[in-house]
Amino acid sequence: MAPVFAKPLVYIVDDDEAVRDSLHAYLTLKGMGVTVFSSAQELLDRDDILLDILILDVNMPTIDGFMLLEKVRDRGHDIPVVLITGLGDLDTRARAERAGVAAVFDKPIDSPVLFSALIGLLPKEQALV
Repeated sequence: MAPVFAKPLVYIVDDDEAVRDSLHAYLTLKGMGVTVFSSAQELLDRDDILLDILILDVNMPTIDGFMLLEKVRDRGHDIPVVLITGLGDLDTRARAERAGVAAVFDKPIDSPVLFSALIGLLPKEQALV
């Protein structure tokens, strides 16, 4: 019998409901476990942050994606992070590279391209085929 692996868990933090809903629907359809948050604080209020990949919007009120990334890493979570942004300028990309972000995607997001990137970030035993 082939081994059974847990589906990859992805957290999406974006203040734009349409983006959250669209990514949630697409990634769930592709076999990923997805939890969405409308703000950085909503994620930080959780005691249990158990995930494989974190997708963060860069521009959010109060706590932006970079600040949230720092807070998540301060809690000891060293997982791949993907940033999504409506402002894909060179400064944002340079800052993301310095922060060790795995990828940056401009909005509107090409969901199949994002999915391919996420698959590439997963350990082989979790890769969906």
